[in-house]
Amino acid sequence: MTEPAIPRGQAVASYGGASFGALLGFSVVPLLFLYYLTEYAGVPPAWAGTLLALPKVADLLLDPLIGRGCDRYARAHGGRATLIGLSVWALPVLLVLLFVPLSTLPLWMRIGVPALLLIAQSLLTTVFAVAHTGLASDLAQTLASRGTLMSARAIGSTLASLVVSALGPGLVAAYGDGTSGYLSMALTLAGVSALLLGVAWRTFRGTPMRSMDESQADMRLLRALRATLPNRAFWAIVMMVALFGGGAGTLIALLPYVNQHLLHGTSAQLPWLLMPIFGALLIGVAAAPRLLRCAGPVQALATGYVIALTGVLVLAAGPRQWAPMITGALVFGLGAGLLTVLIITVGMQIAAKASAAGESLGLYLGVQFSAEKLGASAGGIIAGFGLDWAGLGSTASGLNLDRLAGLWLSVPVLTISLCLLILTKQRVLLALPADQGNVPTGAAVD
Repeated sequence: MTEPAIPRGQAVASYGGASFGALLGFSVVPLLFLYYLTEYAGVPPAWAGTLLALPKVADLLLDPLIGRGCDRYARAHGGRATLIGLSVWALPVLLVLLFVPLSTLPLWMRIGVPALLLIAQSLLTTVFAVAHTGLASDLAQTLASRGTLMSARAIGSTLASLVVSALGPGLVAAYGDGTSGYLSMALTLAGVSALLLGVAWRTFRGTPMRSMDESQADMRLLRALRATLPNRAFWAIVMMVALFGGGAGTLIALLPYVNQHLLHGTSAQLPWLLMPIFGALLIGVAAAPRLLRCAGPVQALATGYVIALTGVLVLAAGPRQWAPMITGALVFGLGAGLLTVLIITVGMQIAAKASAAGESLGLYLGVQFSAEKLGASAGGIIAGFGLDWAGLGSTASGLNLDRLAGLWLSVPVLTISLCLLILTKQRVLLALPADQGNVPTGAAVD
């Protein structure tokens, strides 16, 4: 019995809503959980910082394995939506468990329990991300239609971060601060997350996996990874993902210090730099599918990188005043928004083509998500060591400030320039056809 096609609008809205719901809980960790650990769970700051780094290590090691396992599980249980069904309860429950009061427990438990929960949350978020992104290859076969779904995905995840950063502290205060306030905030966000994930599961639960050659399904992981190495187009995407993530991560991580030391702003003025980036990012995310249809993958990626690089150059060349800084932040955010959609869309298209030849789509997606996390981690590491090199303090000299400004701008300029170089070298391989095959039963977006 064939499943009826899902209406296009419903498919796009449910797809974006799933991303919003899943990322609600994940966004809480970098924004609020460190403060909760040190101030309310009684975890020493050094241990708390280490706890937040552990999931990234686990992700880098396990994401390719998880991606491949997601393909096998989905194939055995009727489709990728079954894994979204798992997320309906797993991700909200983990969010609530993170904020269950621990202050009366011994220190080793106050460290060990959050460590296990953070790792579990991060790995299960990867499970969701692989299933959710792979679902786009089942729903749509054309490059432009997949770009529409990736745009919805990026809008959902970005809005989740904005909602948590804007409303999270307010929810805690509204519920009475303290551990009860944080737990009530987690319960509220978990309820919204479960609702949106549940709607997505009901929408997509009848979507079959796209038929593919399964000749390499049982290949050992290391051998399967080696088999991907000749796919130069995919590894070009992986390198660009890691490079751009490292450059953008460095720029954003250093914004509070730029605000304080270069612009002499207060903490209340920091949103003047952050909100233009995130606001323009949303515009870029929404515009990316149209750009992809009009220009094709290579020209669209080049446009995104050039816009992002222009934004950084405006920040570098302009005076250290609010107006040029905000202008540069807007331009950079627009380019970053375009690239958020374009890179994952082109990478998925390459992965889908490889999966048609017997390789695991989930393995490719797992590698790409590892590259995303590697780039984000690299940005934080570069910023941390760079701040030591800059030597900022209450008596910071002109040399210290010049070092801060140079680090803040030179890293994204270098990484974006390298991305453009890779794109130029691989432009023939990345010039993908817009359509790859027929639309499967139940597809909605083409």
